[in-house]
This record gives sequence, C-alpha cells and structure tokens, in this order.
Amino acid sequence: FKQAGERYRSFDPARQDRFLQRWVDALSDPRITHELRGIWISYWSQCDASLGQKLASRLNLKPNM
Repeated sequence: FKQAGERYRSFDPARQDRFLQRWVDALSDPRITHELRGIWISYWSQCDASLGQKLASRLNLKPNM
C-alpha cells in the first residue's frame, strides 16, 4: 500500500479531488454492497489515512481502520 499512497500524495490537490470523486462515484453504485464499500475504504485508508477518511465521509460511512 506504500507505493499507492506515495502516488496519491504526489498528485496536486485538484487531481486528488478528481481521484477521490471517481471512487465516490464508483462506490455509490447501488450494486456495490456495504461490505464492499467498507473493504475499499479500508484499502484506501491503508494507502493514505486522509484518503480513507475523505472517502468514508463522502459516502457517509465510518472508516473501519
């Protein structure tokens, strides 16, 4: 997860926001279960804690890290 986190942190703020929004849109799909959303938030939290928190916040979920 280290490499993915470093890559995310290398993005400028606008790109970070676009990246985050793409994942919010993808995980908002009604076919995605609550369990899968939690798994993806956990993955992204391991890459970068703030990314996981922002993702959970925009999806109205609690990060489980």
